[in-house]
Amino acid sequence: MGLAMKLKSLLNGIKYSIISEGSELADGDCGEIEITDITDNSVECGRGCLFVCIKGAKNDGHEFIADALKGGAAVIVFEKERIEEIRGITASNPYIYFIMVENARSAFAKMCAAYYGIGGSSVKIICVTGTNGKTTVSTIICRALCACGKHAALLGTLGGYFEGESYSSGTMTTPDPKLLYRIIASFVERGAEYVVMEASSHALALDKLDGLDIYLGVFTNLTPEHLDFHGSMDEYGAAKAKLFEKCRSGGVFFSDDPYCARMASALGEGKKTVFCSLRDENADYFAIDVRWLGENGVKYSVLHGNSQGNGLKRHTSRTEIFCGIAGSFSVGNSLLAFAVLHELGVPAVCAAGGIISQGGVRGRMERLALPEKTGFSVFIDFAHTPDALSKTLRSVREFADREQRITVLFGCGGDRDRSKRSLMGAIASRLADMTVLTSDNSRSESAEAIISEILSGFDRSKPYKIIIDRREAIRYALSTATKGDIIMLCGKGHEEYEIVGDRVIPFSERDIVAEFFRETKDGDL
Repeated sequence: MGLAMKLKSLLNGIKYSIISEGSELADGDCGEIEITDITDNSVECGRGCLFVCIKGAKNDGHEFIADALKGGAAVIVFEKERIEEIRGITASNPYIYFIMVENARSAFAKMCAAYYGIGGSSVKIICVTGTNGKTTVSTIICRALCACGKHAALLGTLGGYFEGESYSSGTMTTPDPKLLYRIIASFVERGAEYVVMEASSHALALDKLDGLDIYLGVFTNLTPEHLDFHGSMDEYGAAKAKLFEKCRSGGVFFSDDPYCARMASALGEGKKTVFCSLRDENADYFAIDVRWLGENGVKYSVLHGNSQGNGLKRHTSRTEIFCGIAGSFSVGNSLLAFAVLHELGVPAVCAAGGIISQGGVRGRMERLALPEKTGFSVFIDFAHTPDALSKTLRSVREFADREQRITVLFGCGGDRDRSKRSLMGAIASRLADMTVLTSDNSRSESAEAIISEILSGFDRSKPYKIIIDRREAIRYALSTATKGDIIMLCGKGHEEYEIVGDRVIPFSERDIVAEFFRETKDGDL
């Protein structure tokens, strides 16, 4: 893995043309070149390297060809639309192969897959996509597979994990191709039977997954998010649908979401379509008799094992499910996970047992352990969209007693979709008893300006407090809490950092809460 490879092996399955004007090399020799590494970063280029020119949001790889050549690059891969400017470079570099492709991003993903030897492996890749629930669903699936004796790896927002070993995957839900395929190759090399991963809309739109043989796709839901990148819900949906165009076996869909039909239609003929629902009794997996267990999770029954009869699907099996994650959305998330497990051939009883055996998911309705004397609860959740914040607060309302006060603390990210800020302000003022507005990865924007936009939708007749410093905001929420209160720290979830300007500052909400109680002598408030 990662050793020298013939260029022809890297180009297998990719449409390309060799541009060799003025070159003293014969086209027929091209495939025999030994490639020592592949990269889209000119700084990484060494002797015998293949450099792929990719145009990004800030930088364009075509402008760094000279740097790549100085570093020792033997092959340059560029996009067809840049052919005119490339011709001049080829003439002055007669011993370098310049390879033209239609889509450099797609080509790079496929070459990374070939370079790290993923092609031809028997591993089954399950990709989960959607606006909310990706991390929870993929984590439940992976943990349950492991509980059922399978060798399953996990890759996504929380990083990469396989049989006790963690893999750093950066800050993106779906890493860039070189890191993504290297991690998957490590899983395969160590004997993974399954890789369960999150597929972000950015990764799909930017063709990062084009080198993967995806066995099964999973769709959770689609609500407004990342519109600063995609431009519209139509484009956002189109990016998500690309996943199902790539699925070899089929897809599992939450059919209660209005975008389900669009996602399912992308599968094409001959692929298996599986629907999960809390409303449609004709769905392949139908949840009934839902029982809320408050902060301890949910129980319900799932009807499945369909047989056709009189135009309707008749379920032949019933399985009891318990999911220990609080919130109404836990029904849909665990139902999807159960369906995936069962469709992979895991017996229903084993699949249900695998779901029962696991704890919560880090940063997803995660209840923090507090001193017994505290008298109130603190949850950390990643809710950072209007839909997620609404579902989270509504779920808390469902299990909270009437006299319990709900405090929500949140902010909105800078340099991201601004349209959601006022919406989240309106949701917080409507569903929480107390709101603490604070910073959340303000990046190049002013935290004060972001909060001002949140307030434009906030009902100011409702109680709220503005504390820019998130650490101090958390301490304020804790210090003003009374017996029975529920505090929701929303937006950061699993993140252990705060982005201010171009600085990434270590920041752990768990540590801040623990520190607060150490200072107050174990809850003697």
